[in-house]
Order: sequence, then structure tokens, then C-alpha cells
Amino acid sequence: MNKKYDYGIVIGRFQPFHLAHQDLIQHAINVSEKVIVILGSARSASDVKNPFTPAMREEIIRACFPAENLEFRAVRDYPYNDHVWTTEIQNNLNEVIEDDGDENPKVAIVGFFKDKSSYYLNMFPQWGFEEFYPHERSFLKINATGIREKYFVENDSWKKQVPEKVANYLNAFTATETFPYLQKEFEYLQKYREDTKFVGVPFKPVFVTTDAVVVQSGHILVIRRGFQPGKGLLALPGGFLQQDLTLEQNAIKELKEETQIKVPVPVLKGSIKASKEFDYPERSQRGRTITFAYYFELESKLKNGLPRVKGGDDAKKAFWLPLSALGEKEDEFFEDHLSIIRHFLGMQ
Repeated sequence: MNKKYDYGIVIGRFQPFHLAHQDLIQHAINVSEKVIVILGSARSASDVKNPFTPAMREEIIRACFPAENLEFRAVRDYPYNDHVWTTEIQNNLNEVIEDDGDENPKVAIVGFFKDKSSYYLNMFPQWGFEEFYPHERSFLKINATGIREKYFVENDSWKKQVPEKVANYLNAFTATETFPYLQKEFEYLQKYREDTKFVGVPFKPVFVTTDAVVVQSGHILVIRRGFQPGKGLLALPGGFLQQDLTLEQNAIKELKEETQIKVPVPVLKGSIKASKEFDYPERSQRGRTITFAYYFELESKLKNGLPRVKGGDDAKKAFWLPLSALGEKEDEFFEDHLSIIRHFLGMQ
């Protein structure tokens, strides 16, 4: 029997996959010959918001639809460039269509406008749109954030909101080395948000930080974080804005403290080539955090080589990473720091 579409596209993070997600994909199956599931937040470090890799999520979803014609593709997040993100999804669909040898296929995005986070559904006007109308298991009643919160505090009530096979998978995940790390991170973030609440003021705090992107001779200066959040992850040297410093002064201060870089402050000031604010609302799980990043391009000196660095303050380690290694280290970076690097290096 011919269905309404040749390809139905479902986009989501599915962290974790729950009953409303199951209903959504089932609807896509009902109206499409083949369903392409786009898994977001690929190649990112495992954290409280994105605990499961694309491979794990694919395994979970396939277990819920063992006999169905599903194709899975994973895409990175590009919080500062929607055009790159949409292009990556378009290219993935084109690859599937080319492999199948289809000509002029009928394609539709299958989704539900839950809230402002669903804006991406409007970004593919060349395809049709099949709106999914949830019934009893409304997206408004079931959400992945609430499930994760219960999951990390070992509240078994989350099990009622996911398929049985997903519950079994998530139970098994608690026995891995990753789970205690994420659970500890979750507890830290919960306490952090509680401790930083404004008392008697009807709005949430907004934090300001600075970061330093320092490059020389095909290398970039990075740190290995020594404390939560993101303990052990790669990051740019930076920190919260000190009240008596300008943004630029703060960026240089944090750079010197965290890397002990053997470059005089006047030289660092003269090496600033660009700066930009990065204000994606969900860039930090600590709360609304706007960072101002400064791009330092140090002069290459073959005789002296790369400046000596050493981890200090909040940094467990500081070192020069070859730019060619950014790809293989992609899933080790804290928050959106790799996106910041890519911006200044013209990599996205």
C-alpha cells in the first residue's frame, strides 16, 4: 500500500527516548515508506543534558521498532549557525535518496510545535510538513528534561514515561562508569542553581564570562578542567567577569592564571585580532551565561617555539593542541567552546 510520503523525517535529541517520542515516530511510520531519524547533539561530550551517544540512542529506538524501515543519521549542534545545521540535514537526506535511487520523492518533516524550541520545523520549506497531534501522551505532559531529573536522583517514577525496553536500557546504563560522573554533575548543577538564585527579585541571574582563543603556529591553547562542571573536559581558558575589570582585562587575567603562559601582558594585548559575544541561551547548564571571547594570534617564532604553559587556578592542565586534532577531540570539549573556536578559525 502506497503511503502519503516516500520519506518522513523526524528530528530530535531523544535524551532519553520516551513514550511521546514513540508516538511521534509511529505516526511517521504510518504515513511514510521510510522514516529518517535525525539524532541531534552528535559528537558532543556526554553531560547531564546529553548523556547518550547517537549509537546508544539508535540502539534504543530500533529496539522499540524492530521490524520498521528506519534510517538513522546523526548531526552536530551548531548553536550559532542554523544554516550549517540545515545544510547538514539536507545533505544527509540527499545521501539516503541517492542510495535508494529515488527520483522526485515526496518528503515531509514530521513533528509537533511544542514550544519555541520547535522553531526548526519551519526551516525546511522545500519539504512538506506533517504535523503530529499528540493525544493522551502529550509532549506537554512528558518531557525529557523531567525524566532526566528523576533518573539522576534515582526516582523510579520516570519509568512510567518511557517504553519498557528503554527503561531496561537506562537501568543498565546506571552500571556504567559514566553514570556516577553524570549523577555527580547533576547534583552539582542543582546546588549551583539553588545557591545562585536571587532572593526577593522576580528574575533569574545572568552570568558574564570571558574566554581566550589563543593560536600560534597551527596550535590552539586549551585547558583540561580540574573542577565541576565539566571536570576533565577540554575548554578554553576563561572565567567569570570580575567587577573591577574590563572584559578584555578579565580575559587576559584568566588566561594568565589558568595557563601561566610565558607571554607578557602588553604582547597579549597587541595580539588580539577579534572579539565576539556568544549568547546562545542554553549554552551553559549552570544558567543563563553570556561569554565574551577574545581571539589572540601570537606571532610564530621558530627559534623560541610555542610559549611555555602550565595549568593553574581552575585548570588541571594547560597545553597546546594541534589544530589538526580538533576533529578527533571534538567530543571532549566543554559546553560550546568548540563552536567558539570554529567561529574564529572560520571552520563553520
